[in-house]
Amino acid sequence: MSTRNGPFDPGPEGVATHLVLENDEGLLSLWPVWREVPPGWSVRFGPAPHEACADVLEPDRERV
Repeated sequence: MSTRNGPFDPGPEGVATHLVLENDEGLLSLWPVWREVPPGWSVRFGPAPHEACADVLEPDRERV
């Protein structure tokens, strides 16, 4: 069993690990900073910690 996090899991607290990408249709996507931005997408926010990027994607979500 692996304990390694996946590319879309939160990284260490406060570390800029993700981007928020946007395509021409206005769709947003969470993206790891170490991956190349795919064609047709541009950086809308970041690099920033996972939590900050999640806030851009879902600004009204409840905190657990």
